[in-house]
Amino acid sequence: MFTLPEPIQKIVHKNTSKFSKVVTKSLKLKKEKVLIISDYGIGDNLLAAMLGNGYYHALKAKKEVEILWQSPKKGFMFAENHVVRAILNLPKNSVIVLCLSNKLGRFGKEKSFRTYCKFRGHRFLSATGLGDVKTHYFDQFIEAMTVNYDRMKKKGTLIKKAWDKAKTIRVRTEAGTDVTFGVEGMSAIANVGLYHEPGQGGNMPAGEVYIPPAGVNNVNGVFVVDGSIKTAEGAFLLDEPVIINIVDGRVVSIEGKHAHLLEETFQKFENRAKYPERIRLACELGIGINPGAVLIGSTIMDEKVMGAGHIAFGSNYWFGGDIKTIYHGDNIFKAPMFYVDGEKMVF
Repeated sequence: MFTLPEPIQKIVHKNTSKFSKVVTKSLKLKKEKVLIISDYGIGDNLLAAMLGNGYYHALKAKKEVEILWQSPKKGFMFAENHVVRAILNLPKNSVIVLCLSNKLGRFGKEKSFRTYCKFRGHRFLSATGLGDVKTHYFDQFIEAMTVNYDRMKKKGTLIKKAWDKAKTIRVRTEAGTDVTFGVEGMSAIANVGLYHEPGQGGNMPAGEVYIPPAGVNNVNGVFVVDGSIKTAEGAFLLDEPVIINIVDGRVVSIEGKHAHLLEETFQKFENRAKYPERIRLACELGIGINPGAVLIGSTIMDEKVMGAGHIAFGSNYWFGGDIKTIYHGDNIFKAPMFYVDGEKMVF
């Protein structure tokens, strides 16, 4: 078993009760087998390993739990053989916890991880893309994971109900964002961290409401990213905004000091994609509802920040959209105002 440096291990062990609280509330475990998959971190960034270790020590005395380690993987790589075997041999209706510096990696000819879990009835918690997060943000992750889930569910449900009924959702910011999503007939997803039924799962930290557009051409406007952006090399906080112009659902121009990083990311995935024309499509509008989350330059945390908005490009088929491709990138902006069918939302 991979062992963390002793000072870091002590920090993880001090928080064992908090990991237990997360698992108890989020999963309500009974007699399911639990498989934890983590990796060795990237350089000095050991957050993925810390989280994996924390879940393991919280569960090992009470549940049938196994933790497996592998080197960090990119999305096009395969997971290591022992990890693939363990996933494919899990009994139906098991639980999988992912704590990864980048991606899980592919496993055989199976479909995506989420699709496979739904097919097998596995519940799951997922924290990926942690390799660009400094180890000292461990405490912030713990705080974002131990919020009041019932209160977050109440807020998320209210927003979901409003968005489910909407024909259009317009989002504006003082920084210059003014984008309209046509969403008639679409259903929003409220990710509130409660995964109690077979096949359910999602991010941890949790806490967002998001919706795909109705069709691929129903997004228009200017998107000013002033929180963080996700690039092929990882996410980071912005010191200057990136301005993205969207016409009929597609990115037509990118401006700003860091625009080239997003352009290079699009190009990199277009070069690999079977349908490169899908990479620059706006695929998601979201809002964070987690009161414990803070902007740190990691998408899995930043998109959950209470009140922060995000727009993603690329794939959305797994949450009800029409776009299927190898890329999905979230970009976060601050202090949005949302208008549902012309009426400003207050929440």
